[in-house]
Amino acid sequence: MRILLLTNDQVLSLAEMAECVEEMRKAFVMSGEGKVESPLRTRFAMTDVRNVLMMPSLIRGELDTLSLKIVSVYPDVGQGKPSLSATVILLDGSDGSIKALMGGTALTAIRTGAVTGLSCRYLARADAKVLAMIGAGGQGFHQISGVVSQVRVGKINIFDLDLERSRSLADRCKRELGIAADLSGTVKEAVTGADVVVTATTSRTPVLRGGEVDQGTHVAAIGAYTPDSRELDSHLVSKASIYVDSMEAAMAEAGDILIPMKEGVITKENIRGDLAGLVTGTVRGRTDQREITLFKAVGLAFEDNAVGWLLYRKALSAGIGQWVNL
Repeated sequence: MRILLLTNDQVLSLAEMAECVEEMRKAFVMSGEGKVESPLRTRFAMTDVRNVLMMPSLIRGELDTLSLKIVSVYPDVGQGKPSLSATVILLDGSDGSIKALMGGTALTAIRTGAVTGLSCRYLARADAKVLAMIGAGGQGFHQISGVVSQVRVGKINIFDLDLERSRSLADRCKRELGIAADLSGTVKEAVTGADVVVTATTSRTPVLRGGEVDQGTHVAAIGAYTPDSRELDSHLVSKASIYVDSMEAAMAEAGDILIPMKEGVITKENIRGDLAGLVTGTVRGRTDQREITLFKAVGLAFEDNAVGWLLYRKALSAGIGQWVNL
């Protein structure tokens, strides 16, 4: 069996964000058509903050494609080690053979940025220009890239508790995207005047509050993925038009939604629908320029499948990667 190995750097070199957003749109269309099997992730809680996740998926099409992602989330590991590491395995549905093993840390960042970008296509205002990025970690640049691929961003505000990370992200935005980025001293400073706000943090308690968000803002919350953690306070969630990546996953894992529900601030009926509904037109998107829209994502395995196979095909065409025989 010949397997193509793709490093995280090679995955990054193959990815073009607008192309990944379009591939993500196609995948959510297929999900809406019932052609996707993407069970809830299996989570092994190693400690109260350390988790190992298993995420399988199947997309049925002209070529049935399967994927399995293994993710380790160790935010407290320190010693210069990354807080998140992941590997993705691609399998051919026609014969069950493994086709590729690729750096899942890069793929996770790319596909998550693509999902946020896709949410902006349907939920951000057409005249949006200012982006606030809350969290300057490994997701930061790819979240910004996802938004920029769909919105005419002219200014970026960045907030992170680590000033050096904020500075590094700002420099990268100027260098690779050609967009000026300002460093903000507080979350409130970053989101004031912003048209799109993205939260990508490891915080378990709210970092963004309803009183800080202007009318007409689109908020994408992608950092928290467990029932007992959240990045948004209940006030913000209660006054927003809510959309999720998956209703099933949100009801099992999205603390940003589940905690306000437990408090009685919102009910399940407050959720307008999921991303598959938006892209297929069965769910209405933004209806008012003053409306606050909220997209809550916990991450779905078929997103890795869709973008992973796209990059695998590109790697074959470009002759990128290393072949191994098992």
